[in-house]
Amino acid sequence: MKHDRVQFLWLEPAAAQGFRAGVSLHGHTLHSKECLSFLPRYVGYIPGGGLLLRANARHTDFSRAYWTPPLTPASALRLEQEQLESVGLAPLVSLTDHDDIEAGLSLQVTHRRSEAPVSVEWTLPFGGSILHLGIHNLPAKLDRAWLAAMTEHTSTPSEELLPAIIHGLSETPGLLVVLNHPFWLEEGVDTATHAAALTRFLGAYARRLHALELNGTRSWKENRDTIALAEEYRLPIISGGDRHAGEPSACINVTNASTFAEFAAEVRDGHSNLVFLPQYREPMATRVVDAIWDILRAYPEYPGREQWTDRVFYECPDGVTRPLSAVWSGGVPWLARAGARLVELVATRGMRSALRLVLANRAGFAL
Repeated sequence: MKHDRVQFLWLEPAAAQGFRAGVSLHGHTLHSKECLSFLPRYVGYIPGGGLLLRANARHTDFSRAYWTPPLTPASALRLEQEQLESVGLAPLVSLTDHDDIEAGLSLQVTHRRSEAPVSVEWTLPFGGSILHLGIHNLPAKLDRAWLAAMTEHTSTPSEELLPAIIHGLSETPGLLVVLNHPFWLEEGVDTATHAAALTRFLGAYARRLHALELNGTRSWKENRDTIALAEEYRLPIISGGDRHAGEPSACINVTNASTFAEFAAEVRDGHSNLVFLPQYREPMATRVVDAIWDILRAYPEYPGREQWTDRVFYECPDGVTRPLSAVWSGGVPWLARAGARLVELVATRGMRSALRLVLANRAGFAL
């Protein structure tokens, strides 16, 4: 029997009371490679950003560039733990980098797998579109083998072999298979193509999924559509922060489970309690500005990755991928410097407050 509950902490301050633990799902670390082909669309949120991008577009092919989130696995884990502890919950945190499990594996040195599982966000080409599956709590000793199977399918899709992979994951005890942000469009994929792929995928695999994700970085309209989709296919809904920068997850699960496997069993049994946290109320534009500034600012605590140019990579004409700090050995071009300074200006407290006032009515949260 499916039983979901969605609450909003700013409307129901006691929403987390009566639960032992909070679960943060779908967070990214420096092990994720994020293609920059999306950049022109997102920087359009920033006043003046579009002008800079149009000027720079003549010199840069953004599809050949990618960035890596600034936080290490340990820093990302602690960020999420501190937020959960601040609302009186014991933390369970599942980090899911794109097609990479090194974050979870590295944490096993200092943390128990029951509290910080080895997980991944699997990039799944399907029907001319791209879907993303959150695969949480891969079993010890088999985690690399499962990742190899998923990676091979991503690079060489085979719809004949896909059922065996999804079936095997779905049947693994203690593991969660979640369709992340179902309506999110990969750059270059049109809405009609994605809708057809999503319908066909759910028609084939809905019974093998354990939940659909409500995403802390997507609009409430999109999340509401996901709730309707979950009702249609009789699937539970589950939280997903999708954190890439310094803002902790805006959506969590609350549970009385003491381990991640126990929480997974609850969800697989149809029970899921979600809580949206106050940062979800912020206009998306201000949250994007904050995230971009977190990506661009210096991190002196991370040797070799201090500057944003150390964390952004570009495939050069010779086929070698290099950090921008090496590509721009003569110094950062003025357009890039101007763009970074513009983001820094907009991210200041006064400008953020003004931007929030301007955008609150059209970009803020509304039920």
